[in-house]
Amino acid sequence: MNVDGRVVVRAERRSSHTVLSRLECAGVLAARSTPWGLYLVAAGASPVGVDRLEVDLELGEGAELEVRTLGATLARRGSRAGASRATTRAVVRDGAALAYLPEPGIACVGARHRCEAVIDVAPTARLCWRDEVVLGRHGERVPGSWWSALSIARGSRPLLASELGLGPAAPLWQSPVALDGARAVSSVVLVAPELDARPATSEVPGARGGRFPLAGPGVEVIALGESLAACRAVVDSLLAPLSTSDCLVEQARTVIAGARLRRA
Repeated sequence: MNVDGRVVVRAERRSSHTVLSRLECAGVLAARSTPWGLYLVAAGASPVGVDRLEVDLELGEGAELEVRTLGATLARRGSRAGASRATTRAVVRDGAALAYLPEPGIACVGARHRCEAVIDVAPTARLCWRDEVVLGRHGERVPGSWWSALSIARGSRPLLASELGLGPAAPLWQSPVALDGARAVSSVVLVAPELDARPATSEVPGARGGRFPLAGPGVEVIALGESLAACRAVVDSLLAPLSTSDCLVEQARTVIAGARLRRA
């Protein structure tokens, strides 16, 4: 299978700092290191048609890495041959911490895009993973379609396996017992050894969501609604009460609020 864009990253802990021991970019995807982490950058218009994009992340023991994107990901008109696809694989080893906080994906009119993430988290590792989708650009009455699939394992045990389909090509998108035609989704998954979370729900005008403990030390917070701003308000309200001595919750809340995150 041809790959139209690929980024490979290896992060290691050396002395008191995290360094990128490997950074490879090819095709329409690029990456730029920063003092606090990494930016993923589009080096061309993608995904379009049946584009294939891959991101491969590995954090060694004790490494800390924050990954952001430079702007939203616009999935453009698809192809009769199939959907475009973006695959992210991440390995987070003992004592390491990964904060993956991209800007939202936007399914433009005619798009058919599938986004998959497979993550392996060590027992003492920490993870903050954000996934946001908006159907259509401003003024597009009939949006494209977007599928998000997420699989997280801690050691050899699964923590989370989920798939969400939005848009006209997703069978349950408009079902009132499922997504009820939601135009936006915001979700945050946190995994940390000391994380204490209980189930909860929240609602604001235009969005509703819930907080769901995982089968281990972690939680998924997800909101669906009419706009991304309303979904983010729900997610923020559900993250606020979480009890943890880790900085991951504050990272997620800071980014959702739209503030630039700076490391000391």
